[in-house]
Amino acid sequence: MVDDPRYRTRDFLEGWTNPATALNNANLTKDDDSTPVSFITAFGSPDYPLTKVFLTKGVDLIFSVGDVTSTPLVGYDKKAYGYDESVPVTVSAIDKAGITGEKLRWKAEAELRRIVEEYPTGSERGLETSTPAEKKLGSTVLYQQTFTLNYRRDKS
Repeated sequence: MVDDPRYRTRDFLEGWTNPATALNNANLTKDDDSTPVSFITAFGSPDYPLTKVFLTKGVDLIFSVGDVTSTPLVGYDKKAYGYDESVPVTVSAIDKAGITGEKLRWKAEAELRRIVEEYPTGSERGLETSTPAEKKLGSTVLYQQTFTLNYRRDKS
């Protein structure tokens, strides 16, 4: 299988490679700050409406991993020895019973920051944020924010 940065990022968020880096459901809660929400990590740009996932699949929060931007790191010998990679992760939530979408979006940001701050080594991860966005999808408001996960990896 190809060593795809999207898969590596999803594995990082789900803790497959290192269970310590997994998104912690205890930090992703409903408005009562004690009931965990249901969340998924997925690849970006689905070909179906996101409202369907929220309203019919029982999902409260989506971490969507987008396409990577990769820049080779070139040594003195003009050969690539690694890559600087940037992977967008878009967080999406809606208002539901017991959940304020905007508040859940901020909890998701705090959780992404926690992972990057507590586990930066190994691939020198960093996190950049963009401005939060709200999209009206009929009567539903989709609260989103895109974070760019930056890291450096060796060529291997």
